[in-house]
Parts: sequence; C-alpha cells; structure tokens
Amino acid sequence: MKKVLPKKLNSNGQMLIGVLVAIAIFLILAHALFTLVATSFELVSFNKARTTARHIASEKMETIRNLPYDDVATVGGAPLGTLPQTETVNRNGLSFTVETSITYVDDPFDGTQGGTPNDDSPGDYKRARIEVSWEGVAASRKNPVVMITDIAANVTTTTEGGTLTILVFDAYGNPVPQATVTVVAASLGVNLTQETGSEGKVSLPAVEPCVSCYEITVTKSGMSTDRTYGTNEVANPIKPHTSVFADDLTQISFAIDTWGQIDISSLNSRINNFSDLGSVPFRIHGNKIIGTDAFAQPVYKYDETLTTDGSGSKILTEMEWDIYHVEMPSVTSYDTSGTTPLLPLNLSPGVDLDFTFSVETHSDHNILLTVKDPTQALIASASAHLTEAGGYDESKFTGAEGDPDFGQVLFPDLEELTYTLNATASGFLNYNGVFDVSGPTSIDIVMTPE
Repeated sequence: MKKVLPKKLNSNGQMLIGVLVAIAIFLILAHALFTLVATSFELVSFNKARTTARHIASEKMETIRNLPYDDVATVGGAPLGTLPQTETVNRNGLSFTVETSITYVDDPFDGTQGGTPNDDSPGDYKRARIEVSWEGVAASRKNPVVMITDIAANVTTTTEGGTLTILVFDAYGNPVPQATVTVVAASLGVNLTQETGSEGKVSLPAVEPCVSCYEITVTKSGMSTDRTYGTNEVANPIKPHTSVFADDLTQISFAIDTWGQIDISSLNSRINNFSDLGSVPFRIHGNKIIGTDAFAQPVYKYDETLTTDGSGSKILTEMEWDIYHVEMPSVTSYDTSGTTPLLPLNLSPGVDLDFTFSVETHSDHNILLTVKDPTQALIASASAHLTEAGGYDESKFTGAEGDPDFGQVLFPDLEELTYTLNATASGFLNYNGVFDVSGPTSIDIVMTPE
C-alpha cells in the first residue's frame, strides 16, 4: 500500500527548498556585488596612487631641469653627483620609491660616436630617467610611472673621460635585452645599475679613467651571472676588473643564459643489482674557467664536492650551460663503475638533465673500460678479457642497455702495471690492446664491424 505524506509536511519541504534557493541566489549576487565594489575600490586607489606618482616624478624632473648642467648627476653614478639614485617619498598615506638614473649619451649625429680618439666629447648630453613605484593595496607592481628627458649644456663643453660599453649575449650569441648591469668602482664612489636595451648593450660615455677598477656584474631573472674578477679572488683572471682610459673606448662582453638543472642519482654496483645507494660523495666541475691560480692551474667557474642524500639523489638547480665532469673526490670510498649518459655532460640552457652513476668499493688502481662502435654507439655485453704477465687473468662483460654501466665495465684491484686487453662482440672484429695502469684509468675502445 502506497504511503501518502501529509500535506503540511509536503508544504514545509517545498518552503525549505525555496528558502535555500533564495539564500544561494542572494550569496551569488552578494559575491558579485562585493567583487565589483572591491575591484572599483582597487581601481580608484590605483589611479589615485598613480596620479600622485606622476606628480612626484614631475617634481623630481623639474628639480633636475633647474640644476646647473654639471650638477645633473647621481651619487655613485656615471657621472658622479649628489642626487640620490634611490629615495623614499611619503605622500597621501603611501610610500613611494623614486629611482633616478642619469647617464651621458653619445649621439651619432656628430659622426664620432663610440668614444674614439676623434671624439673629444663622447658625452654629448645627459639623459635623466625617473621611475616611481609604490606598494600597498593597489601597488604599482610592473606598472611604475617612468619619465625620461634629455638635458643639454647651455654652451658647448668638452667632457673628459673614456667610454665604457658593455655587451650582453646569450649562449648562441644573441643579444640579451633587459639584463641588469651593475658597475662598481669603490675608489671612485661609483655604484651604478643599468639595463641593456634591445641590442643587449649599455654604453657609458665620459666615465672617469682608472686602471682595473670597474667591477661589472651582469645578470637577469632566471638566467646565469657573468662578471669580472679581482686578483684577490683569482690570481690570473681571464676577465679582470675593467680599465677605462681617457678619450678611448673600452668594450667588454658577457654571456648569460637560462638556468639548467642536473638530477643526479647514485647506485650500487652491478653485483648489488644497482640498488639505490645514498650518501655518496662526488666532485662536479664545468669546463668554463675564470682564470688560473698562482700555480697556473685552472680555476673553474663551477667546481663543487657534493654528496647524494640518503636515497641516492642530488638535484642541482641554477646550473649554467656548460660541459660538466663528474668524478670521485681525491679521498673516497668508491670508484665509478658506470655512468648514464657517458661523461662529460653537455648541459644546454634551460635543459633538465638526468645523470646516474654506479659505484664499487674503491681500489687504488683500476680500469673503467668503455666499448663503442665507429659511430660512438655503446656496445652491450661485449666480452673483455684482461691479463697481465704476472698472472692476472679476468674476463667480464659490458653492461646491457638500460643499465647505468651500459657499454662499460670496471676492473678493480689492479696494480700499477701493464695489462693486455682482448675484447670480442658479436658482429665485430676482435680487439687487442696494451695499456699502462696507474690510479683510476679510463679507457675507451672502438670495435670495427665485421
């Protein structure tokens, strides 16, 4: 028998549903109204702050225009003066940051651009740039107020000094715009930051001459850093702090590009099934050098001794594009028994590279053998027979594809002697060779197809 609900109960249920729907509609409308009011308030606040910022920038620019030409310069700038590069102005309950940049401009109109000896006045006029930014509810973020004006002397003057031109390229030789260039000369009181233009260039005419005093650093968000070095850092730097000479052009180039990443894994030996092995120390260095030390030995730009974590992992972020070498430290408990990919590692800009190495217990003398075909492809399961006249006789096989020792095999516990190697692989002619072993020894052999 069908049960019929009382009419009163039915009516109450419908009323409850109606109330819930009405509340939902009200909340949706209230949220929309709140969002509209908040957006309107933020827009009004932003426009009010921006108007104030324009007034501040105009006041600052007017002050600069009314200064004597020689006084239009900043503290730590080029030219040097008394105007602050950065200052804080409080106005209408907000804090505004005012950044002032004043540089000489070498105009090509006179036909002697570039700071050459024929140009006795490389600073043809000055360019002032005022940038005003602010924080708060309606912060300027990436939309500051910027004003730029050129200021010429009332009479023709001769500016003494030289021209410093800084060029910034990426790994492929393309110019890098909006790179941050910092120029510091402590002895002269210069501390200046500029951004490269579309051609990747910053040109500073009429800077004060000095020998090896301009320290230059170039970087950009998400990119590597390049800079000059002092002899207190590197005995013989390749790129020393820059000199500028009167009536001459000094041009220096820097290379930066997007950071890469290397994900490193350390594993146990083949006999231990390549299980994860943590806390393995290793040394990694690039090919780029910044100079040589007092003993004429290279000083690498990147050279670190690191250790994998408890699970055998180490992630290296912010790695500059370079060719990297990974090896065991001079004092170690392990020897490398295989790597994937083969060393060295070629890291391109912006690339995330995986690198795995397996290790065995350290021995003072050993051979890490790599077997390849003429195309440099690795050969798996090649038989390697190593003998020595004193009685040493050992046969092993190179690792299979997919293993960390693919195409490689380690012969540990050798002596500082001469060994004979015979290698065979299906489809290849036999290989025979004689090798002297002293310390950890890496040997690459190429087998000829039949």
